Amino acid sequence: MKKDQKQSLVHLFRAWCGEEAYQIRPVPGSGSNRAYYRLAGSNHTAIGVINPDYRENRAFVYMTRFFRNERIAVPALHGEDLNRGVYLTEDLGDQTLFDLITQNPGDPAGEPQTREKIIEALRELARIQVVAGKKMDFSMCYPYTRFNRDSIVFDLHYFREQFLEPTGLKYNKREIEKDFEALVSLILEADQEYLMYRDFQSRNIMVCQNKLYFIDYQGARKGPLQYDLAAFLYQARARLPESFRDQMVEHYLKVARMLTPIDERSFRKYFYPIALLRVLQTLGAYGLRGLKEQKEHFIQSIPYALKNLESLHPRIPELTDLPELQRILHRLMYIKIPYNEANQ
Repeated sequence: MKKDQKQSLVHLFRAWCGEEAYQIRPVPGSGSNRAYYRLAGSNHTAIGVINPDYRENRAFVYMTRFFRNERIAVPALHGEDLNRGVYLTEDLGDQTLFDLITQNPGDPAGEPQTREKIIEALRELARIQVVAGKKMDFSMCYPYTRFNRDSIVFDLHYFREQFLEPTGLKYNKREIEKDFEALVSLILEADQEYLMYRDFQSRNIMVCQNKLYFIDYQGARKGPLQYDLAAFLYQARARLPESFRDQMVEHYLKVARMLTPIDERSFRKYFYPIALLRVLQTLGAYGLRGLKEQKEHFIQSIPYALKNLESLHPRIPELTDLPELQRILHRLMYIKIPYNEANQ
């Protein structure tokens, strides 16, 4: 942390609560370049964020104010100094919905309280996507204003460059590009006129005083309903059973139908190809943060993401028209990657 950034956080903390921050401790971050700190005074705490990306910070500030105005439970913004790349948010503690889900690894959704929280999260997701989505100023979104061809191609190339190539698995580059283009075209057939949270997963849902709060939404953009549901249900280390995923798709559709007309047949047609895209994008992140940067959490997550490919493969009949991608997915499902054994 640079001296001026620290001073800015301390100033924001003092301006917010009138106390001196006597302690500033790092908070474990995610796969981003943002750095998080917990500031503590005599009676108050807050989370300070340092991020050099001005436009991303601007998107976060806008969305935080927008969501709170729409009565979406996100952390309060206590102050910001975007010129120095810092802002201060409400401290919601350390417990996430992911923590609840993984307390019972044999049956992640078996606890009634956990199941109810998952249902509550999906109910709020539909409200975020449809109700708030009607009012969002998408010109404030960054780095993409919508889930367009460029953003999908970026995710597929991210998977190829950061994960597929480091595994050493041989593939035909020309043929995989053709299959990527076909997959992009298929996905873009889905209705794209909703608010897409982008990283809606249980690690980004805090549980504070038994209430759910949503974080890490600064990548939101206009896009399809299916993406966020897929991101949640196919989060690698949540390890949700396929039968439970099917139940939650049904529940989500029941809630979303009350908010907007939905062609369920069309929704299901595009849900699994979009889920595949999300899993491939996730593998790209695991490749960068795990294989290249050797961060343990991401390395340990790889086998679970590959297991998700095994679940999705038979549910996407369009893969028969994407032979090189199908061949790669089949190889990945059974590939023996050396780091798996050492880190599972």
